Amino acid sequence: MHKEAVLQQFGLTEAEVRVYIYLLQYGEETASEIAKKVGMNRTFAYDRLKKLQDVGLVSSVIKDSKKYFLATEPQQLLSLLKEREEQLKDVLPELEKLRKPKEDVPKVEVYSSLKGVKTALNLMLKEKQTAYVHGSISLFKEALPTHFEIWNTRRVNLKIPLKILSSERIKLSLTEIDQLPFEEKSITTTFTFGNSTLIVMWNDHPLAIHINNKNIADNNRTLFNTIWNREVKIYKGKEGILQAFWEVIENTKECVGFGCSKNLADIYTVEWSNLWHEDRLSHNVKVRLVAYDDKKSRDYFTPRTKAKREYFVRFLSRESQGPSCVMISEKMIATFVYTEKQYQVIVNKNKETIAAYRKYFDELWLKSKK
Repeated sequence: MHKEAVLQQFGLTEAEVRVYIYLLQYGEETASEIAKKVGMNRTFAYDRLKKLQDVGLVSSVIKDSKKYFLATEPQQLLSLLKEREEQLKDVLPELEKLRKPKEDVPKVEVYSSLKGVKTALNLMLKEKQTAYVHGSISLFKEALPTHFEIWNTRRVNLKIPLKILSSERIKLSLTEIDQLPFEEKSITTTFTFGNSTLIVMWNDHPLAIHINNKNIADNNRTLFNTIWNREVKIYKGKEGILQAFWEVIENTKECVGFGCSKNLADIYTVEWSNLWHEDRLSHNVKVRLVAYDDKKSRDYFTPRTKAKREYFVRFLSRESQGPSCVMISEKMIATFVYTEKQYQVIVNKNKETIAAYRKYFDELWLKSKK
């Protein structure tokens, strides 16, 4: 590299470099003589000389009332460089504080074949951390039945817990499940684990999108935990009624209820009710109900109490029970609201509310008759 180019890297202009090199070659000179020799007007030359003096590359002396300029030793450049290095070291901590952190740009991969989807799902097994699952598991089993069994067995062997938010009734080892309303059923499943988010769309040709980004994964977990174990949920339609009836006999020794009627029984049908009784008996759940004291309800419930074990029904006027059917377990209350447009079920898991309703049921039970 030419000396002129090197000197310019010290922040000197081309004109300043010309002046400095001239002084190195010819020694002391007045500003007028320097201007004439390097080809610039005196004022401009004087400004360049002042700049060189400021950086320590030129000095001046007065002789016979005239001001002469001379170049300092080239070694001064090394001192100048060292000085700038020390100055830079002093301000580096402040500069580091000012530096905007580099954005964590998400890494996104798309898997568009069954083999690719399997590969994406296996990423969770490598992470070996709790996986938060929002959506359908049954569609996973339907689309990849053999792989699901292998995947789930490996997951259990690796002791990887699952927390699942789903509208489906699922039973898997090493798994916690929180039921969502039936209308929240989706063909998409989101798996969040470690710094990864895996979104699988179970259509005719399953597609998986893997996003590796800590911020996105943390945000997903925050949203998941906001939904997880909500104290109050609302289910709608016949599907909601069936779902609430299944839930009310889970993880409890006894299920009680009041406001029961033949009208509600007509919605879920005798065939479905028989399946429900089989399931509760397999889990040793006792049932006590207070039903409306009308002919239709008596004709429906009385023979069923004789046919079903651990199933007891008493009767009380509708006016004494209110407009809704309420089912109560140790973990939840399901209130079946009869509306003109659509049936709704309000599921409440608040402990104080459960205790209050249970006390109210006990009062109704004492007032009711066989």
